[in-house]
Amino acid sequence: MMIDVNCYYCQSEKHTFYAEENGFNLVKCTECGLLYVTPRPEINTITRAHQYGMHEGEAILRTTGRYSTARSMKYKRVLKDLYNSELVHKHRKWLDIGCGQGEFLSALTRYSKGKVKVTGLEPNQYKRESARKRGLVVEYFDIEDCSEKYDNVSLLNVYSHLPNPVDFIASIRQLLNQEGEILIQTGDVAHFTSAEMYRPMLLPDHLSFTSQEQLSGMLERCGFQTIKIAKYPVVSFTPINILKESAKLILPGKTSMIRCFLNQKYRTDMYIRARLVS
Repeated sequence: MMIDVNCYYCQSEKHTFYAEENGFNLVKCTECGLLYVTPRPEINTITRAHQYGMHEGEAILRTTGRYSTARSMKYKRVLKDLYNSELVHKHRKWLDIGCGQGEFLSALTRYSKGKVKVTGLEPNQYKRESARKRGLVVEYFDIEDCSEKYDNVSLLNVYSHLPNPVDFIASIRQLLNQEGEILIQTGDVAHFTSAEMYRPMLLPDHLSFTSQEQLSGMLERCGFQTIKIAKYPVVSFTPINILKESAKLILPGKTSMIRCFLNQKYRTDMYIRARLVS
């Protein structure tokens, strides 16, 4: 079953067609510019797809993937840029929501020299198993029922998968200690034209695409104050990635990062660190 939705940021019903992929329409809000899928699958369908890593469309989209050492190395750089040496000075309790196969958990544990006690939350059963095999603490529970409190909560590559991003970010408040922090990573791409947009867009796994202005506004609306923002190129050019991106140069419907790596416009891998306001 499919349902029509309004803009997640400004609630406007007005939108224009932006692009089509895998049988789904991505539209652009004419009021604020947010990109979102409508109509989209209902919540039960989305939840089931996240649990098994399979999204139905004109073609089945499989999203489980594999553990990425390169991604974990990149996370260590991000931690250095956003936190410097803060994470090694005192013990912290951290929840990484949508932890995947544990790349950020591994990076955070090493970077903090064990000072951060980190737990992963992951709905995909295959990713959970993969992370646990690496000795990482990964669970799956409903955050609405969680009584634990954390100093930090992270959502890396999670925002675009959320059926209602504003409500979900607001729900993080109950998980945080006083002056606790949130770290969100997603693409700063809502200002792109359809021709500039990365392909494939991975619809309907991705339900919306935002911008720095919109995400900062959502955080402020939910009671958070932005501390720092960092942006990076979407692809780190390891030997394997060079081969993949080279292939995209000749494949239809793909956008190769080789063409835009040096263009500042494409430094769209965005991380926002924000603090809960009392």
